[in-house]
This record gives sequence, structure tokens and C-alpha cells, in this order.
Amino acid sequence: MVFILKLVILKIYRIAKKIFIRDLSGEGARLFGGRWNKKGLQMVYFSESLSLCVLEVLVHLDYKFLSNDFCFIEVTVPDKNVITNFSTNNLIANWRSNPPSISTKEIGTNWLLENKSVAMKVPSAVLPSESNILLNPNHDLISKIKIIKVASLDIDARIFS
Repeated sequence: MVFILKLVILKIYRIAKKIFIRDLSGEGARLFGGRWNKKGLQMVYFSESLSLCVLEVLVHLDYKFLSNDFCFIEVTVPDKNVITNFSTNNLIANWRSNPPSISTKEIGTNWLLENKSVAMKVPSAVLPSESNILLNPNHDLISKIKIIKVASLDIDARIFS
């Protein structure tokens, strides 16, 4: 009997200005912090779908600044390199608050400092039934992340009216 193992690849998405679209250094999160990391630590935020990326951008950015200068990037990461056993049961009741609570910052920061995986799946505060994927740009397996598409973000103009 022959067994064939199929490597599952997870496609994830990120939106950024054209000048930064290929930058997977986590420098923005290092400078400003985020829901899942403390200021001073590098992390790159992705989403499971492009539509969730758009929602994430729209809650953080004034619509008038969303120009044709924005692009999206689609990358792949081997599924075996993503921690997926994260449970919302471990989160405090107001984990979705703005500004982000220290509890989510500590979870992501601890994960970064442990450096045991290149990616972690977490719930989106914008839409908790969907997930964001956090990347650790300092993990040895970051080279396994492959860029498969970079394109302009083409959003229907009705979004702005």
C-alpha cells in the first residue's frame, strides 16, 4: 500500500500601499503595534480572504485615503506551519475593543517571543467568524512564504459614496 501525503497550502492576503506591498518585514507593526503585538515587535498581518482584508482596511482608514495607490498581495504558507488551535474561549470578553486590549497584545507578543511557528491563525475583531493570519517575520521558516500574486486593489466606487 502506498500513501501519498498532500501538502495543504494556505492562501492568505494583505492590503498595503504599492510602495510597501512586498515588504514582509513587519516594520509597520513594530513602529505602531497592533491588536496582536506590542509596539517594538515585528509582525505581519494577513487575512484568510481578500474581502476580509478590505473590511480590516476600511475600519482603520478614512475612506478618502483609500486611493488607487493600494494593492493586495496573495501569498502561500504551508498549512502545517500555521498554529490553528487558537480558541476565542481564551480571550477576555472585550477582546474586540478599540483601542486593542493588552490581553490580545500579550497573546501575540508571547507567540512571537516563543518563535515556535511562522504563522498563527486568530479571529478577526472586525468579523470574528473569520480569521486573520499573523506572520512572524523573524522565524526561520519565513522563507517558506511564497508571493504568488500582487495586483492593484480595484474596489467598486460605491464604497466611497
